[in-house]
Amino acid sequence: MGITESAARLAAEADLKERATHATHRTTEAAAGARTAVGQAARTVRDHTPAPVRRATAVAAMAGRAHPRQILLAAAAVAGALFVLRGRRHRK
Repeated sequence: MGITESAARLAAEADLKERATHATHRTTEAAAGARTAVGQAARTVRDHTPAPVRRATAVAAMAGRAHPRQILLAAAAVAGALFVLRGRRHRK
């Protein structure tokens, strides 16, 4: 391998690193923009949701955090029931 080939390889690696750095920067900016949009949407939903609904949701969230296994089992049971009912409907 000659000096010219080595120089060309090093230049290609430098360009690759620069492109990766640029892509990382673009991705970081896009993520920041998405975070801002999600925050604004969450504030809008919170502002338009009645207080009793917010309280009930908070209670359900606390129960889910306190008993995650039971919530997971209940969700699996509901999904299984929907799967069975949907299968019965398609057989008719």
